Amino acid sequence: MNDLSTSDRIINASILLFSQKGYDAVTTKEIARKAGVCEMTLFRHFENKRNLFEKAFENYVFIPKFKTLFESQLSGELEADLLRISCCYQDTLAKNQQLILMQFKNNELTSEVEAPLSKFPNELKKLLMKYLVDMRNKGFVKENPEVLAINFLAFNFGIFMMFIVNKHLTKDIDINTFLMSYVKKVVNAQAQNF
Repeated sequence: MNDLSTSDRIINASILLFSQKGYDAVTTKEIARKAGVCEMTLFRHFENKRNLFEKAFENYVFIPKFKTLFESQLSGELEADLLRISCCYQDTLAKNQQLILMQFKNNELTSEVEAPLSKFPNELKKLLMKYLVDMRNKGFVKENPEVLAINFLAFNFGIFMMFIVNKHLTKDIDINTFLMSYVKKVVNAQAQNF
């Protein structure tokens, strides 16, 4: 007997199909069939394909992992925490590479502020800023927390894309080397500002 809820089965089927075929190529009928439900059940739970995609993307792909990370897995040591956040971000991006790349091909999924590809970085930015404000209050960060958070996210996403798009430039270097080097520079810059 399957212990997943109907909503979970639909979401799992949609993530699989979206990542394999892309958003536009997948139909709600196909998702319902893969989930073992009728199409009307899918509509009752999610109303439309866009809502289903957004729910799958934000609740199952990204957000829970990062809330747990920021709530209970950081040590308060700036360098170790930033490296842990970077590694978690890279791991999440890598595991969901197909979904992320798929969004770039679909204007409907990227053209607005509340688009799934925008929502996650915005949520991560809020969590990161809260952490950096706390670290500034403790005297470990001098730079504007919002500027630092945006730079941090831009670097991490840029490295992710570099390893996907320009593999020949990065073939001899492990991604962790880039992350450690960047985090050390950030921490050293904060120490020099005091």
